[in-house]
Amino acid sequence: MKQKIRLSLATVEDIEFIVNVKINASLWPYEDDIPTDKDAVRKNVGKRIDSNWYKQYIIQLDNLERTPIGVLHIHWYVKERGSWEIGYCIFPEYRGQGYCVEATKLVLKYAFEDWNAHKVVAMCNEHNIASYKVMEKLGMTREGIFREELPWQGKWVNQLFYCILDSDYRKISSSI
Repeated sequence: MKQKIRLSLATVEDIEFIVNVKINASLWPYEDDIPTDKDAVRKNVGKRIDSNWYKQYIIQLDNLERTPIGVLHIHWYVKERGSWEIGYCIFPEYRGQGYCVEATKLVLKYAFEDWNAHKVVAMCNEHNIASYKVMEKLGMTREGIFREELPWQGKWVNQLFYCILDSDYRKISSSI
């Protein structure tokens, strides 16, 4: 199957784009704690751009224009345990087309084949069905439910915790 997207490792030239994504509440409908201080977000993104523990990607269509359609990051979760955490956002007009699965699949490949990860985790609001469907399509296992972990829309909601181990990835990597 032909690849539909590309991942571009973010550089200092991408900071404003990433900042604008992170502060745009309409892109994060399942989160209530969207930052509003653009300068603080810019400073934080700038610190992470050149780090070895946090990798920020721009998800782009694989076309001549390299149309940006979202962002994805992966960072150490528990370094001494070889654990990484992923997070992603696809712009609304590109959702439901398999782009997030494809992008996350590429990052899992990097994590397990290049960075020697033991485990990759991801979490989402229990109401974010699209997000947990992505994780399940990638072979991630729901390992837990953090009860009433997230404040959302004036109430406490559960957070779902997913994981894939290096041994799981090796078994299914050719099929995802």
